[in-house]
Amino acid sequence: MRKVYKNTALNIVSQLFVMLVMFFSVPRLVRGLGDTSFAILALVWTVMTYFTLWDFGIGRAVTKFVAEKRAIGKDEEVADVIKISVAVGLVIGIASGALVYLFRSQLGHLLFTVETAYAATVRASLVIVAVSMPVLLLQGVLRGVLMGFDRFDLANLVQIANGVIQWGGALVLVLLHFDVITVIAFVMFSRFLTTILFAVLILGLVRLRPLNLRLNLSLMRDILGFGGWAMVSQVISPVLQYAERFILSGVIATSIVTFYVVPYEATSKMLVLSVGLVSALFPAMSEIHGVEGLSHEFRKLYAQSQRILIISFLPIGAAIFTFAPEILRFWMGKSFALSAETVFEILTVAFMINSVGQMPFMALQAVGRPDLTAKVHMAELPIHFLITFVLISKFGLLGAAVATLIRIVIDASLFFAIASIRFDLNVELFRSFWKRYATPVACIAVGMCFAIIFQHMPLVKIFSALVSLSLYIMFVYRLTLEKVERATLRGLVLRRANV
Repeated sequence: MRKVYKNTALNIVSQLFVMLVMFFSVPRLVRGLGDTSFAILALVWTVMTYFTLWDFGIGRAVTKFVAEKRAIGKDEEVADVIKISVAVGLVIGIASGALVYLFRSQLGHLLFTVETAYAATVRASLVIVAVSMPVLLLQGVLRGVLMGFDRFDLANLVQIANGVIQWGGALVLVLLHFDVITVIAFVMFSRFLTTILFAVLILGLVRLRPLNLRLNLSLMRDILGFGGWAMVSQVISPVLQYAERFILSGVIATSIVTFYVVPYEATSKMLVLSVGLVSALFPAMSEIHGVEGLSHEFRKLYAQSQRILIISFLPIGAAIFTFAPEILRFWMGKSFALSAETVFEILTVAFMINSVGQMPFMALQAVGRPDLTAKVHMAELPIHFLITFVLISKFGLLGAAVATLIRIVIDASLFFAIASIRFDLNVELFRSFWKRYATPVACIAVGMCFAIIFQHMPLVKIFSALVSLSLYIMFVYRLTLEKVERATLRGLVLRRANV
């Protein structure tokens, strides 16, 4: 577990660093580009992200199989895993780029509702995405290789470099009055540089295992079988996540997307802790499952990690929800906050639930059952589109936020139920709520109520939040944590005090 904690910390630190750069850059990018140009940048970013997920699940598969092969001592097959994954990634990248290029006009008309003056900008942006697609696909594969080697330090250093170059460079270009096309081209060039860096680092790891031209057909079937189902989730999940943006753009106007994208991107950063933890857990749990199957150690690691997520996200989500108006006014300005405050609050609740729901999703894939997550997403897709279209048509921005909340609640509930029923991975929150969680949750709830009642009195809000948090920490320590965890925490505090 110590290795998982270390890798989780590395993941979180790198994500927080990139978040700080983004936090500083986004308001200036919106002001510098304008609502429509920034919305084009955000939607092009979405198209880029979505098509990079058409990698046949190779990014996730390469992490699993590299970790498993190393755990059971089949180091000679690691190079084969990398060779197959890189080859498949490049082929799919070229094919995806060709599709974006050939259908750039159709994509532009379908996904962007802009004035005629911006039509050429949309088409040029999609051409840049098409040319960059092979590099973008390869980057995800190479990052997965590093995580399979348990080199989260290297993967996160590259991630930090990519975030600084991408967001910082975009901001510099906007301040120098370059247009959105130049910004998009620079973003793609930054991805090219970081992909090269990934490749150099991996060559250092596998230099003693030279690649040959022989293809391990059995291993290829395993990788593509796992990756195929993983890709179904990877492809459908962003459609579910980004449906609101494109329906808002099509039904209302592209410019209004900015008032949804900014709160969404901000609240989704709550996933930093959960994604950091599950990214570190995935290779670790794949190793355990590869060697021992669904052992006691596997279930213990799942339960412990689930508990960490639950007790971490209750206060984080409550604090962001309580101070949502102040956060938006400070970050984006008063006029922006007036349009997006309620959206921000609803999305905060949604991503607090989503953060905890990451655990069963990851566990199902770690045990080699990505088909289960894929089937849930396939069944959910038409229902979500219908709900989203109806809610946005009737309520606009507010309807988009509510549709996101409904989707995430359904998602998390189904994944927890499948993990519990099929693999006896119980939801600890439900199993021992009154014993371990009721009192801490009550502390948070009472604090939020006081903050809402006295929302126009900032000092009272802050005081009630601090008292609530103090009581929460005390009861979590006494009721929720296990004896071993309390002892470990005391040891850390005492060591810090002695230092």
